[in-house]
Amino acid sequence: MKQMKAMSVLAVYSMALGLAVLITASPALGQRAVRASLRIQVPYPFVFGGTQLEAGVYTFSETQFGITAQAAAHPPMMQIPISRMDASAEFLRDGTLVFDNSGAGRVLAEIWIPGTEGFLLHPIPAKDQRTVLVANYLTQTGTVTGKEAFDKTCAHCHGEDGNGDARADKFFKIVIPRLTSSLVQSKTDAQLRAQIDYGNSMMPPVEVDEDGFRHRLPPQDVDAVIAYVRSLKK
Repeated sequence: MKQMKAMSVLAVYSMALGLAVLITASPALGQRAVRASLRIQVPYPFVFGGTQLEAGVYTFSETQFGITAQAAAHPPMMQIPISRMDASAEFLRDGTLVFDNSGAGRVLAEIWIPGTEGFLLHPIPAKDQRTVLVANYLTQTGTVTGKEAFDKTCAHCHGEDGNGDARADKFFKIVIPRLTSSLVQSKTDAQLRAQIDYGNSMMPPVEVDEDGFRHRLPPQDVDAVIAYVRSLKK
């Protein structure tokens, strides 16, 4: 009987020691679980995992357990994706957040992390509008050429030659204006500049991502883009 009790105590002690080792090691395991990440500044409040989050710089990561969102000085939050998705347009693969803009607030619906497939977090009803943030990783220093800026921003939706991209049309459910058309080319430089700087109901302002911080194109780059768009005129 004493021998059986001793064995039971030893078994309990071994289990407790194993649990303690597991708990101690769990932070390291969590760090190694990150497979890919996207750091981006979200300029407006949004819902992730059923929780309203403030605007700010977030790191979204794919882990073995799900998708995490973490802001500076805050613990990560996690949401289990509904499914994986194949990219229907090239710009999605560069790192993109797609929000369901239903009018009651923006809900993060899709996340595309560079080097991974897309993840569906929230189905978007056909009647709802989408808000799309694209991380372009324009990391050149100093002034860039009009084509360089165009390739990193406008080309994602308007096509590499300005003649459109059928996949982007399908994704946004509209025919995106062709930059070679008279509709676009007849606009003044001031009108094109306002479109690039401020956007409209169908197009967000043109922004780039440098080291994870999204910002609008500086004035000299806007002028360079406009000059390049003019060169596309047929």
